[in-house]
Amino acid sequence: MPSERLYLHFTRLSQLLPTGEAELTLPELAALLCCTPRNARLLLRRMEQAGWLCWQASAGRGHRAKLTLRRNQQQMRQQQLAALVAEGKLEQALHLVQGRTEQLLPHLLAHSRCSAPGGRQILRVPYYRPLPYLVPDVPLRRSEVHLVRQIFSGLVRRNEENGEIEPELAHHWEQLEARRWRFYLRPAVRFQHGRQLQAEDVCESLGSLSSYPLFQHLERVEAISPRTVDIYLREPDPWLLQLLCEAQALILPREWRSLPDFALQPVGCGPYRVVRNDPQRLQLEAFDDYFGLRALLDEIDIWMLPKLAERLTCQLRLAPERADLGQRRAESGLEAGCYFLLSDDRSLWLRDESLRHWLAATLDPIALMAGMARELQQILTPALGLLPHWRDLPLPAEVARPATLPPRLVVACFNQHLEFRELAGAMAGLLASHGVALELRELDYSRWARGEDEDVDLWLGTVNLEHDRDFAAYSWLQGVPLLRAAWNSLDPLWAQLSDWRSQGARPGPRQWLRQRQSESRFLPLFHHWLELESRSGVHGLRMTALGWFDFRHAWLKPDNGGDD
Repeated sequence: MPSERLYLHFTRLSQLLPTGEAELTLPELAALLCCTPRNARLLLRRMEQAGWLCWQASAGRGHRAKLTLRRNQQQMRQQQLAALVAEGKLEQALHLVQGRTEQLLPHLLAHSRCSAPGGRQILRVPYYRPLPYLVPDVPLRRSEVHLVRQIFSGLVRRNEENGEIEPELAHHWEQLEARRWRFYLRPAVRFQHGRQLQAEDVCESLGSLSSYPLFQHLERVEAISPRTVDIYLREPDPWLLQLLCEAQALILPREWRSLPDFALQPVGCGPYRVVRNDPQRLQLEAFDDYFGLRALLDEIDIWMLPKLAERLTCQLRLAPERADLGQRRAESGLEAGCYFLLSDDRSLWLRDESLRHWLAATLDPIALMAGMARELQQILTPALGLLPHWRDLPLPAEVARPATLPPRLVVACFNQHLEFRELAGAMAGLLASHGVALELRELDYSRWARGEDEDVDLWLGTVNLEHDRDFAAYSWLQGVPLLRAAWNSLDPLWAQLSDWRSQGARPGPRQWLRQRQSESRFLPLFHHWLELESRSGVHGLRMTALGWFDFRHAWLKPDNGGDD
């Protein structure tokens, strides 16, 4: 790649020679470039080798030569930008475009795959927001859940294709008693900071979860030997293995709270380790000491370009639009989850069931979609339940308008999610026609998930489950504090969910949510079409339920069919 200094010299020439041609001597050219004639000759040679100009010298001292520029400033700027992106120099590229990040996208897609010296395979991915918290100790958003699974490992994992439970850190397990399970740990597993995994790490990670409703039946976790762990339960749990597949059950080093900047640069024993995480870039590198099969891609480089949110029409795009790279590959599917509205029992207005029913009828998904941008209409489909196949709730009949409507309602969503503003705008338009003002309150995700704002009437959110079985709905209901905060009058029903988990008692999660829908406390709005597009020679891709791909199995085929 030509040096930054060479680009600057050419830019200076193009500014001083607006016609692109001139006849001048070498000393005159040196004066233009503010250097010695010897250096000017070197610069000319390099620019000519790069194909930027043509220098036709004349014989004899003092004779003028003809200089012809073969590139204009715009062409050179694009070439420089492409070169910076290809080399992964994000900061310099952003400086060159003066913060106009939309100008980076074509180049980033064109250079999404590359090989570094030594044949290292690097995949670059554009993304629209920073990822500052990658610790699985609290409810996380969809992308964070995917990423912590690349960084950390659990005792067991769920096979996405068939739903079966597979060994991970534990190579075998057995149920000794109704409330006691034993897990046998793999030997010589290392964390990414070098220390070996010990039974005490498992005890600390899982034992600290009992304060969360989803894990409240965990009584204690004991190390029986350096590689054997027993889990004691307060009540039987036939779903325990599914529970241990949850992101919060991933294993952290027991000293994680004392490690600096752990939220930004966490340490796990998964296939990838974090080498950089800031508002501009998340850089993941394959962990060579991973206990499983070493990842095929050496590096995943996620570039944070917030202004691209409105331009990234795919959920995840890894490809330029170039026919020479072969047929475009795209996977799409409806998410296991939906956009939804929750009514808050703490709202004086929404304690009125007739008002809740009226809101459900007024904010009908079809009516909302009519008020949204066409781009969003193409990736959303109306929902009748939490999961796409839960379509057994009939559409509501026409509902009478209450005698008194609230002059104002507050709806809260989490920030850095483009669709929420559009959706809230459509809601506001429908309600305004009835004289009801809608105030949108954007919160950071952790505050939204806690549901501590008591002056909120409606909660707008989205849930993306990792599979479409009943346990996924159960784990969401029990795992997000917002639901208990908003539905604080429904304590007996939380007990019913625990009975379902321990005994298979009915009603289960589906019936429980159907009842909440019939009360208009839970309003499913839309299912989102997730899409993963690749045309850049990236192989081994299969879209996960979270709209990403498992980094471990992706690989790049060199353009020449051999080693780069």
